Amino acid sequence: MSSFSSPSTRRAFVGGTMAAGATLALAACGDGSSAAPNNTPSAPPVPVGEGVVVATTAELSVGTRLAVSAIATQGDTAGKESGYLLFRPSEKSVLAYTAICTHQGCAVGTKAPSGEGFYCACHGSAFDATDGKATAGPARGALERFAAEIQGQNVLIFI
Repeated sequence: MSSFSSPSTRRAFVGGTMAAGATLALAACGDGSSAAPNNTPSAPPVPVGEGVVVATTAELSVGTRLAVSAIATQGDTAGKESGYLLFRPSEKSVLAYTAICTHQGCAVGTKAPSGEGFYCACHGSAFDATDGKATAGPARGALERFAAEIQGQNVLIFI
């Protein structure tokens, strides 16, 4: 008779295997640190081409964040719809970032547990709304930034 023949031994083996697998899966998500060489926020991009209207200033008041989707009009992603995150730090400025987490590509949203910044609910990564830098969780890179501006009552991003 083998050493795995009794039900209690099999349960112990399967349970131990599952525990080891769970430990490895959690380790693959990182150490919870966001300090990394590629966590440098990108410089403010210069608007090129025509901007895409994604919101109004009434929808994005000063100090607020907003998740939007838009179809890119230029570059390799032209014609494809993607999600973007907006933050309006002042009356005349707006910042735009991709809504794709730099950890594993999950959707990043505006509902952060701390109430500030952007948050990826998949693995708990957080990003600073003022520069896109990863501030918590397994994400180690800043969010990609896009040129954005306010024209009249419209918020535009250049994608």
